[in-house]
Amino acid sequence: MNRRTVSIQLPADLALAVHDLATEQEGTVAKIVEDVLVAHLAAHKSSKKKSEIVDQRLIFALQKLLFRDMAEAENWDDLDVRMRRHGYFMRIAWGGLSLHTETSGQKLCNTADLGFSYVTFLRRFGPGKPKDPRTV
Repeated sequence: MNRRTVSIQLPADLALAVHDLATEQEGTVAKIVEDVLVAHLAAHKSSKKKSEIVDQRLIFALQKLLFRDMAEAENWDDLDVRMRRHGYFMRIAWGGLSLHTETSGQKLCNTADLGFSYVTFLRRFGPGKPKDPRTV
């Protein structure tokens, strides 16, 4: 593992407490800080994954609302117009398409969750991507 030196400033009482803990565990302050950071990052990553799980009721409602327009769109521009009519837009995200609200830009789900992957649209419409209404 490649290591780097990092300096941090801590309140005196916290620095003393970490030092005491390291001595108690027969370790080092660096190891204590590393363990805390690894645990924090792991917890952050798992909470992020949980929040990315989309409510199936939302998926069902969006499928019902958007399925026909997604199925009948003739090209990228037509798809953009149809999505905006409902107050949504799509954005490329990690090799796929994600559906966002037009007003806040909040991501709702991936289009694959609705039954239409990015590859499906690429096969139908060719290379290209949906237009983000906030950058047009």
